Amino acid sequence: MFEFFYKRGYLLTAIILGMFVFGVIGLIKMPKNLFPDANRPEVVIFTQVPGATASVVATTVSKPIEEEMATLSNVYQIKSTNVANFSIVHVVFDYTKTLQQASVDVSNALNRIKDKLPKNSIPAIYLVGDFTAPVDVFALSPKNNSITLPEIKKIATHFIKPKLLSNPNIGNVEVFGGYDSAVMVKIDPLKLKKYGISFDDLIKIIQTTDLNMPIGFVKTKNSFITLSFYGEKDDVKKLKNLLIKPNVRLKDIADISWSYQTNNTLYIGNNAPSIAISVQRAPSGSVLATSDAAREEMKKIEKLYPNIKVTISDTQRNLIETSNINMLEALRDAIIFTLIVLLIFLANFRALVAAALSIPMVFFGTIAYLYLTGQGLNIVIYTAIILALGMLTDDAVVVLENIERHLENKEDLQKAIYEGTKEVLKPIFAGSVSTIAIIFPLMFVGGYPEKIFKPLIETLIVALLISWFLSVTFIPKLSTLLYKKGFKKTKVEIFFEKLYQNTIARLIKPYVGILHFSNGKFYVLRRMLLMMGAMIVLMLSVKNIMPIIGRDVMPPMDTGIMKAHIEFSSNLNAEESEKRLKPFLTWLNKQPWLEKSSIAIGTQKDVLSITGGGGGNSINMTIIATDRFHRKKTIWQLEDEVRNELAKIPGIKKIGVYDFGATALSTINAPLDVRVLSDTYKQLPKEAQKIEKLLYNVKGLTTIMKTWDKDFNEVVIKIDTNKALSYGITPAGIAYQIALKDMPVAMLTNLSSMNVQFVRVRFNKQFENIEALKLLPIDTKKGPIPLGEIAQIKNDFTYSKIDRYNLRYAIDVEGYRKTRPVSLITDDADKLLKEHGIKNYKQAGDISEMNDSFGRLIKAIAVGVVILILTLMVVYQSLRLALIMIVVLPLSMIGASWALLIANKPSCMPSMVGLLLLFGIIIKNAVLLIDFYKEFEHSGKSPFEAAIESVKVRFRPVMMTAFGTIAGMIPIALEWAVGLERLSPIADVAIGGLLVGTFLTLVYVPMLAYATDPRNKKDS
Repeated sequence: MFEFFYKRGYLLTAIILGMFVFGVIGLIKMPKNLFPDANRPEVVIFTQVPGATASVVATTVSKPIEEEMATLSNVYQIKSTNVANFSIVHVVFDYTKTLQQASVDVSNALNRIKDKLPKNSIPAIYLVGDFTAPVDVFALSPKNNSITLPEIKKIATHFIKPKLLSNPNIGNVEVFGGYDSAVMVKIDPLKLKKYGISFDDLIKIIQTTDLNMPIGFVKTKNSFITLSFYGEKDDVKKLKNLLIKPNVRLKDIADISWSYQTNNTLYIGNNAPSIAISVQRAPSGSVLATSDAAREEMKKIEKLYPNIKVTISDTQRNLIETSNINMLEALRDAIIFTLIVLLIFLANFRALVAAALSIPMVFFGTIAYLYLTGQGLNIVIYTAIILALGMLTDDAVVVLENIERHLENKEDLQKAIYEGTKEVLKPIFAGSVSTIAIIFPLMFVGGYPEKIFKPLIETLIVALLISWFLSVTFIPKLSTLLYKKGFKKTKVEIFFEKLYQNTIARLIKPYVGILHFSNGKFYVLRRMLLMMGAMIVLMLSVKNIMPIIGRDVMPPMDTGIMKAHIEFSSNLNAEESEKRLKPFLTWLNKQPWLEKSSIAIGTQKDVLSITGGGGGNSINMTIIATDRFHRKKTIWQLEDEVRNELAKIPGIKKIGVYDFGATALSTINAPLDVRVLSDTYKQLPKEAQKIEKLLYNVKGLTTIMKTWDKDFNEVVIKIDTNKALSYGITPAGIAYQIALKDMPVAMLTNLSSMNVQFVRVRFNKQFENIEALKLLPIDTKKGPIPLGEIAQIKNDFTYSKIDRYNLRYAIDVEGYRKTRPVSLITDDADKLLKEHGIKNYKQAGDISEMNDSFGRLIKAIAVGVVILILTLMVVYQSLRLALIMIVVLPLSMIGASWALLIANKPSCMPSMVGLLLLFGIIIKNAVLLIDFYKEFEHSGKSPFEAAIESVKVRFRPVMMTAFGTIAGMIPIALEWAVGLERLSPIADVAIGGLLVGTFLTLVYVPMLAYATDPRNKKDS
């Protein structure tokens, strides 16, 4: 390759220019997100079951759906949440199945069991992934009294949503906040009895009447203008005058109004009751592109509706923009630090120019590759490029050094460039290949580690290959310019050279001294002492430090976003929940750190991105603070303040406050999740209550709560079947006549711009208490009778929510933490539960994903080491030398473990990736040492002399590579970007490992090389 491109300068120039052009285009146009999409494919089946309690929903809807879903292939997990009126079944698939394949499988499975489900339940399928989270949430509220929230809901649903969806950059739009419009028919059953009209006959008349009730907007030729209820009065009037029987109209037996169905969902955006419009990106889409498109469209809509106030109450944009800017600044700083290290070690402006030109070429070349292969930019990609900086410069410097060595021998410039480059082709190639060999197995490890770290490894490999390519093509061409006027050093270079010789270079003598010590009298014992000393330090470090620092999937991060989940008494409605929140919201909006707040109350059908997580008593909050660089308190300190203030709300039953990204995946409920499973659900709340009390003694937990309880007040109507049958009516016929659930009986609309408007029927409020229900007239073949005649009616408690996991009933006791590692928290919880005789549970929090991920990563490291040994054996035609270069790798873990302890970071997935990266850098330096060892040996020196000379010659580049890499990693280790808390252990491990590993490499690799050399004879 060197000779090919050395003779074809224009082709090389064209390739480099192409990298720059596509790199710049990619940097501008590539999708930008915080992290790679890593959640497993998930399909949610949402089924509305009006009037059903959680237990009825679980047994009649969720259970048959779950059992059918379990027959599908590649199912990872099936879970369902059952609350009054709703069944939500989550079918999570392995990464091996695509989202599209999963949706087809689920759809086909539902078709097979549709006859097994209740007649009034219609399942709807929704695809879920990282793209489900709202990119932007727009809160729409009235500016004045000229418009109401129900009217805004109609505008949002029937005009704004379609308008946004017409933009190709927007994946999906959801509207949340209750006030679903409907024509409400509230029947007076006593009047039904008076006129001799059966409930069944009334429903049939309404259903078969062809009503034409336009609902919508006045539309001009070019645009929509303000909302006009031009059909409301006349058409509701027509409905009121509908003949039920001769001389009896609907208005005689019912109150008819154009309103909204019974409301149990509300939304508060930035402290204002609002209608929320949640904008989502498409799968693999760009957050920033989606946000740009949505905000541009909303500006146009604001002009159309000046009486609607539009604010942004939740967004990913700020976080991603801040993180991307921070990462580019970190990259800039890393380049500067690396170049400073090069200047100190090399005292050579030519090498500095070569490195300064190579780094942006590698950066833009890597970005060009990612752009052309359809990938996106995120914090992981930037981290990979920063991590590669030290290794990138090494290749270029090795070539320049060797060219200078030939020039010092008075060779012609072109000959020195040609011969100098050819001599180091093998070690540069071997070093790059060795690094790639040990890290590339991580790309195929499977599971969560592959999804999150494959982009990092792929980017790192591409950067290394481009660096290698430039070092053997561009650097030789550049050398013709750099050395055109000779290679004499300037005064500044001489200054830095003296600085190096008087400081760092003095360390060569101790290294050589250690090698002489290893070859002195009783050399076998001396070598054993050196080896055993390192092994003992390694074992003591790993044994004592690892239990202290603990383990985690990913370290916690301070993004400035916190989540809160609270619950009141299960029978509290949304309006009452909103009232109780007002004092807290008043306090929240006075906080100087607050930027935005998004509060969802209750659950709304067909909306997944915004939810309260239950009924009207259940509330989810997203609170966005200023980023951590512009506030004094950490997100965990702010969480304490919010938690304490929420605790002051009267009647609050459950409080959970935790940071955004508290778990590795969205399918994991909480960092600590103690799950109790059973074939029946009745005893689960009591078992969970025992566990909940014990977990308050676990250090590091800030929030503990169980997922459901038996605390929902319901009216139980127990029908006497024999009595009912004696009147010629079945229990089902009786239930059909109890219209308390907003039953839709007709659909009204004639505008293409509008969704269907339901006519909903229910009894008026006078029959919504027990005593009134007893008097409710029930039509039978023997005439009307009061409900109390054939049924017992009483108050009772049932389950507010029932969860199921993998076909069994389940209750979870969830625990959230600040920063204490999940392994330590889980171990403490296990110990405590076992001490109290609780064994019937499983740990379903982060620990389950952690154990799987760690197992995969350990296999990846083992496979990488084996491939590395085989690669080195082929390159150097020696198994002995391959094993020698490997020996020092585990010893570098001494520095890695101490670095994690000092940085207060747990052993985690990023730290294990950092370990692989560390091995790659160490092995690259070992390769250069061995290559020069062999070169000196071939020149006629003894193995011991060759070892000494290899250390003397390679000391500077080895130290320069190590400290250049360390310098480049400083911005990552110091977390100079939002979100880098997740990835900083990579740098911590690499920095600590390099500080110790470089020392060990310069000692143990040459020592073992000469000591095991068959030609070695004792040298004094």
